[in-house]
Amino acid sequence: MPFVRVKTSSGNIKFHYNISTPDLDVADKIDPAVPVLLWFHSLAFPHVFHSQFADPLLRKFNLVAFDFRSHGDTEGDDLPEGYGIREAEEDALAFMDALRLPPCHFIAMDYGSPVALQIAISHPERVLSLFFISQTCLEEPPEVREGHQQVYDCWNAAFPGPHEYDNERMMEGGYGFAQFMFSNNMTKMADALFKISFGLSQKHWGYNGLKNYRIATLEFLLNRKSQPESALARIRCPVKLVYGTEDVAYPQEYNEEFQRQLENAGVDVSLLVVPGAPHFASVEYADQVDPVLHDFVLQNDTRKPNPISNTSLESPWDGALRSVGFYEGVDADDDSDEDNFVVSYPSSRT
Repeated sequence: MPFVRVKTSSGNIKFHYNISTPDLDVADKIDPAVPVLLWFHSLAFPHVFHSQFADPLLRKFNLVAFDFRSHGDTEGDDLPEGYGIREAEEDALAFMDALRLPPCHFIAMDYGSPVALQIAISHPERVLSLFFISQTCLEEPPEVREGHQQVYDCWNAAFPGPHEYDNERMMEGGYGFAQFMFSNNMTKMADALFKISFGLSQKHWGYNGLKNYRIATLEFLLNRKSQPESALARIRCPVKLVYGTEDVAYPQEYNEEFQRQLENAGVDVSLLVVPGAPHFASVEYADQVDPVLHDFVLQNDTRKPNPISNTSLESPWDGALRSVGFYEGVDADDDSDEDNFVVSYPSSRT
């Protein structure tokens, strides 16, 4: 399991990361001859890009993913009070420097998108393109803030003391959040990803981790501000936005507003709308998202890698998926039989 240690102004970090190359599912270093795609994951789901890392179309590139602080297998100091986008940006840049990554194509989902955006603003020379899946770069809508607060309250109440926990409360918060991400359609893949995430969340955000939970989730999300036009104008690369029409919390207008702001700042931006896709649009709809990403990278890079002939590729998270009972041969449309705990994010649609 690869790690790299860095030190930033907000603490010491032991970043967990994965590199997949055209030749190796799990590599020690990138192939310098082909483009590098750097992946910024969503809240609580560092393994959300499994479908992309197993796709031969995208494996012609270097695929590099890292776990944010208080997520996945990344370890380090507790998060300081006030930790936010700028601190996460500094951490991500330190990770890039530690691996000596060249300028990259950034792919970011949800929680990771404002961090990737901040790097493109502050260090535009590090970013060749921005591909945002279900971006959350604007301030949270009131309805979504309410949902995040509800999930936070459920999880926080599950740990009344250092040796006490309420498993039903944990499931209510954790599974409710997963249903939000997958628009209440918990397929076999969605359920497997949730099971992995649930175990990692218990590791990071038990009673002794509740401060990190508050800072990394609720405050990180609710304190986020939209970037001013003067900041967006510093972006030098093209931007692609991806939105799923079944996103239960963020309406299409949320992405269209961000698109307008980027256009007003002079940024080359376009929007892909994926019918039927949930907030985690690229998990079950990889067949629609991945080809667009592939072409977008090639349009913005002079290097033209060769196709991959090996179709038996695995992602770095295949072992974790097997450990929770998921197999690629199952029907991805088969509903999960998990207990149906629901935390409702009030709809922002009219």
